[in-house]
Amino acid sequence: MASFDGLDRMKALLAALGNPEAAFKVLHIAGTNGKGSTAVMVASMLEEAGYRVGVYTSPHLESECERVQLWDGEHRMIDQSELDGLREKVKNTLHSEEPTVFEVYTAAAYLWFKEQAPDYVVLETGLGGRLDSTNTISKPLVTVITQVGLDHTAELGNTIFKIAREKAGIIKDGVPVVSQTPDLSVKNILRMTASEKGAEFIDASDADQILSRFRSKDGGSPVTMRGEHQRHNAATAVAALDASGIEISDEAMAIGLSKANLPGRFEILNEDSRREGEPWFIIDGAHNPDAIEALVSAYTAFARSKKIKRTLVIFGCMKDKNSVRMVQLLTGGLRGCSYAATAVSYARAESPDRIGELIAEAGRDCIVCDSIEEAYGLASDPAYECILVTGSIYLAGEMRRLFTYDYH
Repeated sequence: MASFDGLDRMKALLAALGNPEAAFKVLHIAGTNGKGSTAVMVASMLEEAGYRVGVYTSPHLESECERVQLWDGEHRMIDQSELDGLREKVKNTLHSEEPTVFEVYTAAAYLWFKEQAPDYVVLETGLGGRLDSTNTISKPLVTVITQVGLDHTAELGNTIFKIAREKAGIIKDGVPVVSQTPDLSVKNILRMTASEKGAEFIDASDADQILSRFRSKDGGSPVTMRGEHQRHNAATAVAALDASGIEISDEAMAIGLSKANLPGRFEILNEDSRREGEPWFIIDGAHNPDAIEALVSAYTAFARSKKIKRTLVIFGCMKDKNSVRMVQLLTGGLRGCSYAATAVSYARAESPDRIGELIAEAGRDCIVCDSIEEAYGLASDPAYECILVTGSIYLAGEMRRLFTYDYH
């Protein structure tokens, strides 16, 4: 049996499939946080300009078909039958070694995009960059690196320096790279890698300056996704399109930004249908300390605008995340909140008892729930004006399913 290192297996797999990835033009996006939001902003602006856009993101919120989509005036996910068929084709292609789950997803997406023939494909990395299955595009139009932080340390390294080097692995010879990070050490790593590759380095950390061309007369912004971090993602998306060489007007960009939305990221499930006396119900897939910090800021502004004083925070996370720091940020940064710890239906999930202990150590009372259904039941308590669910995209997705079923 052949043994493959790094991207060798993925490259061999694609070669056996006829290199479908060579059939489309790609905008490649990596980062610890913000890459999904940046990807949908780029796709939304391209769609508004009249282009057909393939969109590949991960992980999914409710259905695995969310990962592979075509945007051309309507957003069509790959059908489950199509995905199953393409995955089976991929799995049966290499006889020497079995591909990983993400390699199968990525190769299946490439095959589907080749069939659909979009004008452009917005491609989000899964984990890291250098050895990510998506890093098989030899000449993207632009590479993008959003926020870089400590996450997936077992796979990518336990320092920002090591993780930044892994993310920088998507930078290609002569291809412009857009960086969102304000961190000088990270910026220097990315700038140095770009210089080695003969790639133009574009600093997108000044969101105000980049977005100023879209500012309306009353000072309004076209960015509708909530949180200051989303303004930075929007600026990164704009800078990426500017660098890509794709023809697109400022008007299309502004409208595209206003329409951009990514479920599970500060998503108010009952924003348009909230009944009188019903609490706001918000899900956010923040899954590491940097994401939780951004959520705390966004939620604080939202709660102030709605005069919310009594909130229940339902938290569940994975064992390999920095749950101690995440709980510290939630309990220290939010005011007027009660807390519930919940189990998450996933193999890597942290136990709710452990989360409850951490919240108690922070000096806050905590309701410990053995299931998501039990935690969801707390939302009917009239004592709360808002329910905020966070800590994991898997938790957000399961809560979204429960809410949708219950509400309809």
